[in-house]
Amino acid sequence: MSTGEYGYPILDFEQQAHKVAIPPPQPFIKSLKNTVKETFFPDDPLRQFKDQPPSRKFVLGIQYFFPIFDWGSRYNLSFFKSDIIAGITIASLSIPQGISYAKLANLPPILGLCKLFKLF
Repeated sequence: MSTGEYGYPILDFEQQAHKVAIPPPQPFIKSLKNTVKETFFPDDPLRQFKDQPPSRKFVLGIQYFFPIFDWGSRYNLSFFKSDIIAGITIASLSIPQGISYAKLANLPPILGLCKLFKLF
């Protein structure tokens, strides 16, 4: 069972294939609920809300949808400096890239900058 001079084995898929049973269909509402839950809340982020008083649940909810309330109190000047350096680095790479892609597409370079900053 080889392919000529190379010596690779030829696999007979009909003999080696394993059959997997198709799961029974779920009701539409249950399927939709599971899809929405996995899309918006992967890995069950609501577990932190269990067994919490209502005031704590409110604070956790605000922190979940607006993360700045979670880490904002720990943000300091050192982080700000790092963020400025990161922003300058990304801009120094993205601006020439936007101009180059516009030239590559035979468009005015300003269009590459506009798409870079998503102005329109």
